[in-house]
Amino acid sequence: MRRHARFAEIGQLAPVKSAQRRSKADGASVIISGTLPARMRYDRLCYKQEIPSVTQLKPLLPYLAHYKTALAGMVGMIIVGTLLSLWQPRLLGMAVDSLQSGHPGDQPYWLAVGIVGLAAVQGGFTFGMRFISGRLSRRIEYEMRRDLFVHLERMPQSFFGEMHTGDLMARATNDLSAVRMLLGPAIMNSVNTAILFLIAAGLMLALDTQLALIAVIALPLVSVAFTVIGRKMHDRYERVQAQFGAISTRAQENFSGIRVVKAYAQEDYEITRFKQSSREYVDRNMAYQRLSGLLWPFTALVSGITAALILYIGSSEVIAGHITLGRFIEFNGYLAILSWPMIAFGWTVNLYQQGVASLSRVSKIMNELPMIADGPDTLPIKAIKGAIEFRDVSLAYGGRPVLQGLSFHVPAGRSLAILGATGVGKTSIVNLICRVHEAQQGQVLIDGTDVRRIPLAVLRGNIGLVPQDTFLFSLSLHENVAFGVEQPEAGRLAQAVTVARLSNDIDQFPGGLDTVIGERGVTLSGGQKQRTAIARAVMRDPAILILDDALSSIDTQTQAQILSGLGHVLAGRTSILIAHRISTVKAADHILVLDDGRVAEEGCHTDLVARGGLYAQMYRRELLTQELQVD
Repeated sequence: MRRHARFAEIGQLAPVKSAQRRSKADGASVIISGTLPARMRYDRLCYKQEIPSVTQLKPLLPYLAHYKTALAGMVGMIIVGTLLSLWQPRLLGMAVDSLQSGHPGDQPYWLAVGIVGLAAVQGGFTFGMRFISGRLSRRIEYEMRRDLFVHLERMPQSFFGEMHTGDLMARATNDLSAVRMLLGPAIMNSVNTAILFLIAAGLMLALDTQLALIAVIALPLVSVAFTVIGRKMHDRYERVQAQFGAISTRAQENFSGIRVVKAYAQEDYEITRFKQSSREYVDRNMAYQRLSGLLWPFTALVSGITAALILYIGSSEVIAGHITLGRFIEFNGYLAILSWPMIAFGWTVNLYQQGVASLSRVSKIMNELPMIADGPDTLPIKAIKGAIEFRDVSLAYGGRPVLQGLSFHVPAGRSLAILGATGVGKTSIVNLICRVHEAQQGQVLIDGTDVRRIPLAVLRGNIGLVPQDTFLFSLSLHENVAFGVEQPEAGRLAQAVTVARLSNDIDQFPGGLDTVIGERGVTLSGGQKQRTAIARAVMRDPAILILDDALSSIDTQTQAQILSGLGHVLAGRTSILIAHRISTVKAADHILVLDDGRVAEEGCHTDLVARGGLYAQMYRRELLTQELQVD
C-alpha cells in the first residue's frame, strides 16, 4: 500500500499531472512524484484550517488497516470488559434484594465473591485493552515519523527554503505525539464509551423507562457542548502548534548562528525576541485552556444534575413500590459506570481536537509533492562517464533571469572553469547539473542524455560536490569525510585527507580523525571546513567533481598544495571549478567567463589573457593585488 497516499485526504492540492514510482525505504513504500505543484506558502501550511470532522481521520485508516487483528482484539476486550463491568451492579442489586427479603441465606456471600471475581477478570481485560492500545499507537507513531522523514528527504531544496526548520521539527515531534494520543487513549476511550453507553442504556431502559429516559436525554447534552466548543478548540490548538514551531525555529537559528549572535553582541536582543515568542505561546495556550477548562466542569454539572433527578424520582418510585431497592441500586450502578466515561469524554475530545489539528499539519507536509523526481521517461542508467552539455539553457528565479541562452560542452575527463562576478549564475549551473533546479528552457545533458531522464540516485551518486556553504555533521572527522561511502577503505580515506591537505592539521585535533567536530563543524576554522568538504568529495571517487568556490577560505599557499594534489585526482575525471581567483582555474582545459547570465568569453587561460577582455582585466587586477600584498 502506498504510505504517502495515506495522507491524501487532508489538504488536497490542485490536480497536477504526475508520474509516480514506488521505492523501498526501511520497509516503507514511498511514492515519488515528478510534479510541479503551485508554489507553496508557509502561512497556508501553518494557519489555514478546516472545521474538524471524522473524515480528517482518513489518513490514519491505511495505518490502522495493518493492525486489523490487534484492533479486533482491542474491541473484543472492550466489549468483554464492558459486559463484565455491567454485571457488577446486577449482582449488587440482587444482593440488596436478597438481604431485604429477610431470608438471604448464603446468597449475599456468593454474590460478593462473584463481584470480586468479575472485578479481577475485568482488570485483566482492561490491562490487555490498554496494552494493545498503547503498543498500537506507538507503532503507528513510529511508522508515521519514518514516513515523514523519508518524504522530507525526497523534497527539493526549495521546499526547505520556504519552510522553517523549527516548524518541521515541531511537526515531526510534537505533532506526531499528539497524533499518537489520538490513536491510543482517544480512540480507545471513544470506543469504550460508545459500547458502554449503548449496552448500559439498554439495561437501564429494561429496569425503568422513566429513569432511563432522564439519563439518556441528559447525558448526550455533553456531546452537544463538545461539538460547539470543540470546533473553536481545534482552531486554537492549531495556533498553539504553529507558535511552537516558531519557538523551535527561533531556538534552532540562535544555536546554529551562535557565533554571529555573540560577534555582534546580540544576546540580549535575541533573549528579548525569544521571550516575546514564548509569551505568545503561553497566551495561545491559555486561550486554548480556557475552552478546554469549560468541558470538565460542564460534564460534571450535567452528571450531577442527572444523578439528583434520578435520586429524587427513583426514591419516590421505591417508596411507592414501583421498583425494588435492589433494582434502584442496580440502576444507579449503571449510571455511576456511565458517569466516568462521560466525564472522561471531555479529555477525549481534547485529545481528538489536538490529534486532528496535528494530523492536519503533518498531512499538509506529506501532500507536498517533490518537484524534482524520477518520472516515466527515466532510463535504466547505472553509471555515467561525465560528458556535460548545456544547450541554450535559461533559468529564472521569481521572474528574475539568471541564465540566458547558455550553451557549452565539457567532454568526459576534461576540466571546465567558470568565473564571473557574484550573482551571474555560476552556482546555478551547478544546481542544474545536479538537478537541484531544472532548466525552464533548453536542455542539460550528461553523456548525451537529458538529466531529467537519468535516475536521480545515479546522477547525484556520480557527482562529488563541494558547495559554497560547507555543511559538516556533528560527527567525527572520519565520518564526515567518509559520508556517502558505504564501505570506506582506509587507503582511500588517507588519500582523500592528503589531497585536501587536511593532513596538515591532524595533529591539532586531540583525537585525530576520530575527533568529533561539533554541530556544523563549529570547532573548525573556515579553511578546515572547506578542506574537509574537499576530502569528502574526493573520497566518493565520482565521475564528475565540482568545486563551487571551494578554496575561498584557504590561503594561497595551501590552495596551491591542494590544486597540486588534485592534479592526479582530476586526471581522466570531468571536473568543474568555480572560483573568484584566476590562480585557481588557469590550469583548466576550458574557461567560461560569465556576465549577466551569458558567456562573455571562453577559451583557455593563454588565449583569454591574449584577448585583453574581461578575463584579462580580472587577471591583471589579481596580479596587482598579489604584488601589493608582497610589498
